[in-house]
Amino acid sequence: MKLLRFIFILICLISCIESKSAHLVGGEITYTCVGNNVYQIELIVYRDCNSTGAQLDNPASIGIFNGTTGVLVQNLQVNKGPTKSVPVNTGNPCLLAPPNVCTQYAEYSVLVSLPPSSQGYSIAYQRCCRNATITNINNPDDWGMTISARIPPNDNTCNNSPQWNNKPPIVLCSQENLSISSAAIDPDNDSLHYKLCEIYHGGGKSNQQGSLNSPKPNPPGPPPYSVVPFNQSNTPANPIPGTPPISINGQTGIISGKLSVTGQYVVVICVEEWRNGMLLNTIRRDYQFNVTSCQASIWADIISEVDDPTQLCIGTTVPFSQNSFNATFYHWDFGDPNSSSDTSNLPNPTFTFNDTGVYTVTLIANPGWPCADTDQVDFHIYPPINANFQYLGDVCSDKQNFIFTPNGNWYPDKTIEWTFGTSLTDANIYKFSGEFPPPITFTQAGNYPVSLLIKSKACEETFIDTIKVYDRPNIQNDFNGIIGCEPFTFLFDAKATSSTPLNYYWEFGDGNSSILDIPFHTYTKPGIYNVKLMAWTTTGCIDTINKDYPGAIVVNPRPVMPFSVSPLKVNIYKPEIAVNTSGIDPNEVFYFDMGDSTIYTQQDFFLHKYKDTGFFKIMRIAVNEFDCWDTLSQIVRVDPVMNIWSPNTFTPDGDNINDTFRPVVTGFNSYKLAILDRWGKIVFESNDPYEEWNGQVQNLGPQCPQGVYSWRLFILDFANSAIEKHGTIILYR
Repeated sequence: MKLLRFIFILICLISCIESKSAHLVGGEITYTCVGNNVYQIELIVYRDCNSTGAQLDNPASIGIFNGTTGVLVQNLQVNKGPTKSVPVNTGNPCLLAPPNVCTQYAEYSVLVSLPPSSQGYSIAYQRCCRNATITNINNPDDWGMTISARIPPNDNTCNNSPQWNNKPPIVLCSQENLSISSAAIDPDNDSLHYKLCEIYHGGGKSNQQGSLNSPKPNPPGPPPYSVVPFNQSNTPANPIPGTPPISINGQTGIISGKLSVTGQYVVVICVEEWRNGMLLNTIRRDYQFNVTSCQASIWADIISEVDDPTQLCIGTTVPFSQNSFNATFYHWDFGDPNSSSDTSNLPNPTFTFNDTGVYTVTLIANPGWPCADTDQVDFHIYPPINANFQYLGDVCSDKQNFIFTPNGNWYPDKTIEWTFGTSLTDANIYKFSGEFPPPITFTQAGNYPVSLLIKSKACEETFIDTIKVYDRPNIQNDFNGIIGCEPFTFLFDAKATSSTPLNYYWEFGDGNSSILDIPFHTYTKPGIYNVKLMAWTTTGCIDTINKDYPGAIVVNPRPVMPFSVSPLKVNIYKPEIAVNTSGIDPNEVFYFDMGDSTIYTQQDFFLHKYKDTGFFKIMRIAVNEFDCWDTLSQIVRVDPVMNIWSPNTFTPDGDNINDTFRPVVTGFNSYKLAILDRWGKIVFESNDPYEEWNGQVQNLGPQCPQGVYSWRLFILDFANSAIEKHGTIILYR
C-alpha cells in the first residue's frame, strides 16, 4: 500500500459567522398540481442552528392573493414537518466545509383548491429577521424575508412550478473557482431561465403580534414587496465580490466565479418559467451563504491484502473496499488485460477476474477534479488453499502410529510445516517440514493440537485440529479369598480405569447378574462361587475385557441349632421353665441368655426359674467352626398372681391415719372400682388402682355420712379373664 498523502487542514471561520440572536437563513416556495386545480404548496424555511433566536415557525402562515389586486384569498396555517440539517458540503468535492457551520430547515406542505382565475394567484410567506452579521446589506437584522411564487391566470391546465434539484451548499469557499448547480426541473417541460434577483423584505420588529411589521406576519402582506437595498459595493447581479465576480448561467443554473472575500452574504436565485413566449411564474430561493477559507485535503486509499488479510487468496471474485478521505467520486481499474469491462465507479465494488495471477488495481478518488488522487495496490488472485488433513492410526495410547496426510489446493512452490502438540515432549516428533511426516506417537493419553501450515504463491493458510489419545480400559481389582457367612452381601468394585465410559456385565456364579458398575449382591446359600466380569468401551479406545475369578466367593453356613422352651407362660408362684436344644455340632460353641442376666453355656437341657414377673427374651447365640454365628430367640411371660386385699373400716377424720380406702389388687390388666351408698347411689368410682376414696362424693363433693357402703371391683387378669368382686366398707367418723 502506498504511503498516504496527508494535507493538514486549517479551516477557521471568520468571526462574522458566530451565532447571533437572529436566526433566519432563507427559504423557498414551490407548488405541484395534484389534479382538478388542487395544488400542493411546499414551503422550505432555513435557519442557523447555532443561533439563539426563534425556532422555526409552527405553524407557518402562507398567504394566497389575487394576482392583480393583491386581495387576500386564503390565509393558510401550515404545520411544520421534521427539522432536518442541510448536508455539509461546499459544492466542490475537493474542499472541506468548516466544522462549526450548521443550517437547519423544515418543510411545510398543504393542499389547497384554487379554481382558475383570469387574474391568477400570488403565494407568499414572510419572516423577520436576518442575521446581524450579513455583510452585503446594511443593518441586516432590521430586514426580513419574503419568498413567493405565482399561479398563472386562466390556469385551466393546472400548472406545476419548477422544482429545485437539490439543497443549496452550506458554505462557499473563498479564493476557489466555483461551479455550483442551482438547477431546477419543470414537470410540465416549460422553459426555465435562471438569474440573480433583488432581495424582498417582509415582517419587522414590532411587538404587535401578527401585524405586517411583526416578526411573523399573519397573514403575510400582499405584493408588491419592498426591496432590501444592497450596500454600495454589491448589487442583485453581483451580490458577492469576486474576480471574476459571481454569476449564474441563465440556461443551466450553474453558479460560477471566484470569491475574493469571506463573510455572510444574502443571494436570491430566481427561476423563471416560460411557455410559448409567456412568463408564467417565478420561484425564488432567498439564501444566506457562508463564505470562508477552505483547504483541499483528499487521498485515495485501497484496503489492501496487508490491511485486511481475509482478502488474500479468496478466489477470482474479490470484494474491494477503500478508506479514502474526503472523496465523493471514484473510479476503479482492476488491471485485468483479459477483460474489457474491468472498471467500476462504485465506492466498494466486486470484480471477477478471468484468471489467477497478480494484478495491479488502481483507484482514483474524485476523478476529473483538480484534487484527484490515485492509489495502486497489487492483489494476488489465487484460489483459497482450504488446508486440512486426514489421519489414520489407533487412538489407544499403547498403539497409535498416526499417519497424517495433508489436503488442499497448492502450487508446486508450496511449503508445508507440521507441529504436533504444544511442546517437545508431547510426541516423538514435535515439528516436521514436508508433505508426509513419519508415523507419530504421542507420549500419553490426552488431547493434542496438530497444526498444518501451507504456503503457496502469496497464499498462507493454517489448519488446526485436535487428536485425542485414550488410555486402554483396565481392571485393577482381583477378586480372591472373599469369605462370608450366609446370607452374604458383597460390594463388587472392579476398580476399573478408562478414558471413556465403561459398560459392565457381571455374573455372580449363583445364576444372578448385573449391569451396574459397582453392584451389591447377596448370596443366600453356602457354597463356592465363580465370578465373571465383562467390561467394554464404545467410544475412544474401543476394547473389551473379560475376567474370570474362579472360587472368588466362599459362603459358609451358619449354625443350625433349634431349641424349645416349655412352658412359654408361667406365673410368679410357679416361675420354672425347661429349655431343650437339639442338633448340636460338637464344633459349635453356644450359650443361652435368659433375659434376666442369667447365662447358660454349652448346655443342651436345663431348668430355669425367674424371680420376677414380666416378658423375658431368651436368646441362643452359636458360633460354628467357620466363625459364622447365629441367634435364635423366644419370649417367655411370667405373670403375677391376682390377689385382692380390702380393709373393712376407715376413718376420714384428717388425722392422716386410716383416712382413705381402696382395695389392693395384684396380677391384673384392667381395673374399675365403684362405691355405692345404702340406696345404690354411686358416691365414688375410678379406673386408677392407686386412687383412694377420701369419704367425699367423688373425692370433691360433700362428705358422705357415717355408715356402711358397698364396693364393686371389675378387673381383667393377665389372661384377660373378667373377674368381679364385691365387699363392704364402714365409714366411721
